[in-house]
Amino acid sequence: MTPSYLRNILSLLGLFIVFVQCTDGSVSGEAVTTRFWDCCKPSCSWNGKGPLSKPVTSCDKDDKPLADVNAGTGCNGGTAYSCSDQQPWAVNDTFSYGFAGIFIQGHVEDFWCCACYQLDFTSDPLRNKTMIIQASNTAYDINTANRFSLAVPGGNTTSHDACAKQFGVDQTVFGETNTGISSIDDCDNLPEQLQAGCRWRFDWFQDASYPRYVCPFPQPSTYLMFYSANFKRVVCPAELTTKTGCSRNDDKELGSGKTSTATITKSSPSSSLVASLSMMIASLLSVYR
Repeated sequence: MTPSYLRNILSLLGLFIVFVQCTDGSVSGEAVTTRFWDCCKPSCSWNGKGPLSKPVTSCDKDDKPLADVNAGTGCNGGTAYSCSDQQPWAVNDTFSYGFAGIFIQGHVEDFWCCACYQLDFTSDPLRNKTMIIQASNTAYDINTANRFSLAVPGGNTTSHDACAKQFGVDQTVFGETNTGISSIDDCDNLPEQLQAGCRWRFDWFQDASYPRYVCPFPQPSTYLMFYSANFKRVVCPAELTTKTGCSRNDDKELGSGKTSTATITKSSPSSSLVASLSMMIASLLSVYR
């Protein structure tokens, strides 16, 4: 078998793996993780986002909960913003709570709004750490993989100036567009109520930018993504729902006796197979490059 023939087979096999991973629309699987904080009204704060007790709580400029769910987002001239208490915090060295904008392939946001998910990180430097997050937002901007974009103050910013409007500060204190701040010392420049979540990024989260590995295929435009966390849906804990005011009516359907304790779960056999084949492809391609 010639190297070029083998290369073609491996490329097709790699694309098959990507297809298998990307079309998995179940409530468990593998995902990439990113981070953001744009101060906008969370997408799950609007009506009609699923079978919910009520939409996610949004706040006004004074960080006070808003009763009007129809208030427009501060990112578009409205009066509703993210509430500062919807930020991550550590319980111990290996477990944290938090919130995220998410995307699960094969579904739309009424499937995940206010649902809770356990993330078991599989990539360094977060390997063997776990989070339970509640989906308070939606991450439609990247739809090629299951994705959890963690809400972390100073973790990422956008061209919107909602944070400046909400807190009366210069937008630059939240860092560079699409990057965020660059050091834990920069957290001191954020509004006081956001500083703890900002420091969490550099302490517990170890400043993991986008913890994943990417291996290029022979074609420059084709990439095989190694996912950074295994996820599964869990019953939402009160630690999260008391902050958002939101819970899903179908949480009860997860089954009586199920809890949201942070138990480390192994990947499913199919996920392990995918990971093994991915590593094999990367190794063989390096030989026949």
